[in-house]
Amino acid sequence: MRYLAIALIFSFGLQAQKIEFRDISFKEGLQAAADEGKPVFIDCFTTWCGPCKWMSANIFTDASVAEYYNENYICLKIDMEKGEGLDIAKNYKIRAYPTLLYLDDQGERLLVKVGASREPQGYVDAGEQAKDPQRNLPYLVANVEDNFEDPEFMLDYFNTASMANMVGEGMVDRYFEQFEVEQWTEEMNWNIIRSAADDINTATFKKLVANIEIIAASRPDDGQAYIEQTLYYGLANMLYRARTEEAQARFEALKGEYLTEEFAGAGKMNFRLGLIAAQKNEDYEAYADLAMGNVKQYIWDDANELNSVSWSVYEKVKNKAAQRAALEWAARAVELDPQHQILDTYAHLLEVNLQKEKALEVEIQALEKAQAEGANTKSYQEYIDQLKG
Repeated sequence: MRYLAIALIFSFGLQAQKIEFRDISFKEGLQAAADEGKPVFIDCFTTWCGPCKWMSANIFTDASVAEYYNENYICLKIDMEKGEGLDIAKNYKIRAYPTLLYLDDQGERLLVKVGASREPQGYVDAGEQAKDPQRNLPYLVANVEDNFEDPEFMLDYFNTASMANMVGEGMVDRYFEQFEVEQWTEEMNWNIIRSAADDINTATFKKLVANIEIIAASRPDDGQAYIEQTLYYGLANMLYRARTEEAQARFEALKGEYLTEEFAGAGKMNFRLGLIAAQKNEDYEAYADLAMGNVKQYIWDDANELNSVSWSVYEKVKNKAAQRAALEWAARAVELDPQHQILDTYAHLLEVNLQKEKALEVEIQALEKAQAEGANTKSYQEYIDQLKG
C-alpha cells in the first residue's frame, strides 16, 4: 500500500508539471480573471503549426513554466481557425503562429509574443513583463511620446509594439528623422531598425538602401545583409500578393525603384524574384530555364536555396536536362550542409536520374539524421519502402 501511495504521489507530480489550460470560453476566461485577480494567458495556435506543437510538448510541460503560469494566469488554449478563435485572431490582429496573448480582465493587451523560443525562462520573463505596469505594452504605448528621443525606451517600445501590430503609423520614420544616417548604425538604433524597419515602402527603408555603402561600412557583419534580405522578402511578399493588374504595377514600380544598376545585389534579387514569378504563373519551363542559367552565379554557396530550387525542379519539371542540372545542385547542397531534408531532395533526384541504389543509400542517411534530431520521419520511411519495392 505504501508503494501505491508513493506511485500516486509521483504520478500526480508529473501531471502537475504542465500548464493547466482551462476548458472555458474566452468570455468566461475574462470573467475568471476578474474573479481571481489574475491576467489571462492565451496560446493562440493552429492545427498545422509545427512550432505550436513543439511548444506544447516541450515548453508547456516544463516544470518552471507550468508552475509560474498556473499560479499567475488564467490559461486558455484557442485554435485561431475555428469557433471564437476566428474573431480573436481578427480583433487582436494575430497574423503569425504561435502567438502568445496576455490580456487584462477587460481584454486589453498587456503583451504579445510571437514565435516558439526554446528557452523556458523566456516564457516566465514574458509573463512578468506583461504583469509589470512599468514595462508592459500599455505603459510603453502611453509613454512613447515623452520618451521619443530615448533609444533605450524606444527599443523596448518598438520590440513590444511590433509583435502586437501596434506601432503607430509613421512612427519609425519619425524616430529616425531625428538622426543622421551615420547614427542609425549605433547599437540601440540598429537594433530598432532590425526590430521595426522592415516595411520597404517607408522613407526609413528607402534611405537605408540609398545609403547602403555607409551602412555596410559601419556594420560589416550584418548591415548590407539585413538590407538585402529585408528588401527581397518585402518584394517577394508584394509579388505573391499581386493578384490584380494594379497590384502588379505597384510591385513593378517599387522593384524598379530599388533594383537599379547601382544596386549591387540587383542581379541576384531579380533572379530570385523571377523564380517566384514563374512559380506563381505555373510556368515551370521558364522556371527551369531561369534556374539553369543563374544558379551557379547567384546561389551556388547557399545550401537552402539550392535545395529549394532543386526540389521545385524535381516536383514540377520533366525536362531531363533540367533534372540532371538539379541533381548537380542537390549534390552541391549536400556538400555544403547535409541536413536531412537536403539529403532527401538529393535522393529523389538520384532516383529520377536512374541511380536508384544510391538514392536508397542517401535516403537512409536522411532518415537516420531525422531520427537523431527527433524530426518527423514518416515520409522518409515511406520513400525507403518505395525504393526497396
